[in-house]
Amino acid sequence: MPDFLVVRLPAEPGNVSWVTLDAAGQRLTAVGQGTLEAAVGAAEHCRVMLLVSGFDVVCTRASLPVKGSARLRQMLPYSLEDAVADDVDRLHFAAGARNASGEMPVAVVARRKLDRWREDCEQAGLAPERVYAESEGVPATPGCLTLVVENTGTYGRAPGQAPFALQGLTLSEVLEVVVHGNVEGQSEPLHVVLYADEAGYARCEDELAWLREQNLSVDVQLLRDGILPRLGTTLIDQPGSNLLQGIYGPKSDLRTGFRPWRMAAALLIGLVSLTMLGEGVRYLSLIRQDRTLTTMLRAACERNVQSAVLSSCEAEVRRLLASTSEGTGSEFLLVLDAVTRAWDETARIEVLSFRNGVMDLRMTSTSVSALDELTRKVNSQGSFQASILSANPSEDGVLGRLQVVGSPL
Repeated sequence: MPDFLVVRLPAEPGNVSWVTLDAAGQRLTAVGQGTLEAAVGAAEHCRVMLLVSGFDVVCTRASLPVKGSARLRQMLPYSLEDAVADDVDRLHFAAGARNASGEMPVAVVARRKLDRWREDCEQAGLAPERVYAESEGVPATPGCLTLVVENTGTYGRAPGQAPFALQGLTLSEVLEVVVHGNVEGQSEPLHVVLYADEAGYARCEDELAWLREQNLSVDVQLLRDGILPRLGTTLIDQPGSNLLQGIYGPKSDLRTGFRPWRMAAALLIGLVSLTMLGEGVRYLSLIRQDRTLTTMLRAACERNVQSAVLSSCEAEVRRLLASTSEGTGSEFLLVLDAVTRAWDETARIEVLSFRNGVMDLRMTSTSVSALDELTRKVNSQGSFQASILSANPSEDGVLGRLQVVGSPL
C-alpha cells in the first residue's frame, strides 16, 4: 500500500511541517519544515493528508437515519444549526463513518477557510486526498481522557465523545470544563493520557504533581518531534471526517479510473475481434461453397430437365418419380437408400441408372477392395444383392461398375 505524506498547516501564516508515514502509521522520515512548495517534493508516490488547525473546525456528532450521502449532506446543516454560531450557508459540513450505535462524526468549517486552504495547496502544486482537523488526530483511549498539549493549545477526546480544542487553559481548567465540575469531587479516579511536545510539557509540568494528588491517574508521553507524527498515525488508523466531500470532493476522472483496466480491456477486445474475424472467414467460406453447389445443381438440372431454375427442377423430378409405374418409384428409393447406407465417402458416382428393379452404378473408387467393401455392406442389409461387374485402373483410382438388384430376395 502507498505511504502517506502528512502535511500540517499552521494556525497562523508561516512554515508548514510534514512527515512521511507508512500504511500502518509508522514514521518513515524525520519531521520536515518549510514552505508548501518544499513539501511537494516529498509527496512523490505518497497519498497526501492535510491537517488543519482544530481551532478552525468544530467537531461534533450527529445521528441521522438517512443513508444516502447526497440526502445526508442536505440534512446535516439543519440538524446541527443550533450547535454552530454562523449561518449554515457559510459553513461546510463533512460526515465520517457511522459507529456501532449509528452516530457519525461531523466536522464543520467555514467555506472561506476551506477555500483558502485548497487554493494555497493548488498554487503550491500539492493535491491532498484527505483534509482533517488536527483535533481528530487525538487517539481514542478506552476509558481514558486523552489530551494532546502543544504550547498554549490543548486538543482532547473524552471516551465516546467528539474531540475538542481549547486555547490558553491550564490542565486543571481543561479538566474542569471536560468533567463539568471540580476534579476534587470525583468519586472514581479519572485516568488521563497526556501527550505533549517539549513546550507543552514545560507549560503543564508544574501541574502534573498537583493533579496526581487530586485523585487522578496521569500517564505522560513526551513527543520530542512534535505532535504531528502522533496525529497522523491516529488518522491513518482511525480516519475522521474528511473535509473533501460534497462540492469539495474529487471530481470523477474516467480516464484515471479506467487506467488499471486497460490491459484487460485490450485483451478482451482482441479476443472478441479474433472471434468475429474467424466467424467472418467461416461465413465467407460457406457462402462460396453454397454458390459452388448451387452452380453445380443448376447445371445438372439444365442437363437433365432442361431448366436451370431450381424450383422448376425440383417440381419436374417429383413429377417424374410420381409418373413411374406403380411401385417402381418407391423401389428405386429403397435401392438408393441401401446404397447410401453402405457408401464410402471417398468414392464418386460417374453414372447412375435404374430400370426394371436393377440399379447400375459406374463409379470411381480408391481401390478394388473399397468396391468390394461397398458390395459387402449392401449385401449385409439382407434385402438386395450387389455385385462388381468390372474394375479397371484409372488416373483417379479404380473405375468400377456395380449392379444392385432391386427386387427383394
